[in-house]
Amino acid sequence: MLPHFLNDIPGSWPETPCKERPDLFVDSSRHTPLKDDLTTAKALCDRCPVREACADYAIDNGYRDGVWGGLTIAERDARARERIAAAD
Repeated sequence: MLPHFLNDIPGSWPETPCKERPDLFVDSSRHTPLKDDLTTAKALCDRCPVREACADYAIDNGYRDGVWGGLTIAERDARARERIAAAD
């Protein structure tokens, strides 16, 4: 599964790590990849030029699976709660 959200991000972006290894980021049988894949996915996200936009997209659109912007669902949930707290 390729992350088609990249088409929705404004601007012209270079190739992203998830285009090369989509299997690391979302596993259809699990909400979070296996530990080894999770570590590798996060390392790839660390060098991605759209990391923040990716995480924001997943949070804003309620994605509940995989790694987005280097964040697991638990980490995205925490970021969403921080946003809400900051807005109050």
